[in-house]
Amino acid sequence: MRRHEQTRNRPGENRVTGRSHRSVFFAFSVILGAAIVGWVRPATSILDLYDLSPEAGKKATLPAVLQEISGLATTPDGRLFAHNDERGAVFELDPTTGRVIKSFLVGALGARGDFEGIAIAGVRFFLVTSRGQILEFREGEPASAVQFRVYELGLGSLCEMEGLAVDAEANTLLLPCKNPRRRELEGRLVVLSVPLDSLRLDPRPRISIPLKDLDERGLGKNFHPSSIEVHPETQALILVAAREEAMVELSRDGEILATRELKRRAHP
Repeated sequence: MRRHEQTRNRPGENRVTGRSHRSVFFAFSVILGAAIVGWVRPATSILDLYDLSPEAGKKATLPAVLQEISGLATTPDGRLFAHNDERGAVFELDPTTGRVIKSFLVGALGARGDFEGIAIAGVRFFLVTSRGQILEFREGEPASAVQFRVYELGLGSLCEMEGLAVDAEANTLLLPCKNPRRRELEGRLVVLSVPLDSLRLDPRPRISIPLKDLDERGLGKNFHPSSIEVHPETQALILVAAREEAMVELSRDGEILATRELKRRAHP
């Protein structure tokens, strides 16, 4: 474990490139929809309660500083936070308008990295990089910079990571494996877990499902997760794969409850 308080980027640098993670619009729809229908406890699939048509839900246009938005998370009191892809900057957003309520830096100049997910457990904030580094910090005041800790868990040798969620019931962080780097993980949908008490990788994957099981559900032979969430009422795991334009809902023990297409033309 190392403590970082500064980074090497130039003061005032806030680079925005041409790439855009537009799936934020879908994420907004899911978060807003959960507030409306989250109290319903379905017998099987929570996805049956959501209208994923292009006309459904709400859309919020974000400011240019969030052109590379890469993750969303909510606090226990319902506030929405987001982060950029390549700089440790966290933004509190108004989910109905996309307006930035406040922002703060993670590290004196904003830590640099390929950030691929944010999660919040109580007062603890977490970011994950594609190499599997986990950064922990606390919420900052507007325009402030907060100290952070980095946990090197060896995740990068297992997978390229994308997505991060808190499983409050199990008191763990959940990390989906986007691209496996170990032969034994190939051909499977794998979700790893990190207990919040120890912040050490659980050697046993939380979820490990043969991709052929998804293929039999009509999703094809590949599934590269780019997001994961835990539904607050049913505790089901919902994973989105941008590359395959699809999503899957799993029970806590890994049973496939539902699959859906999420076509890019409807959800750019």
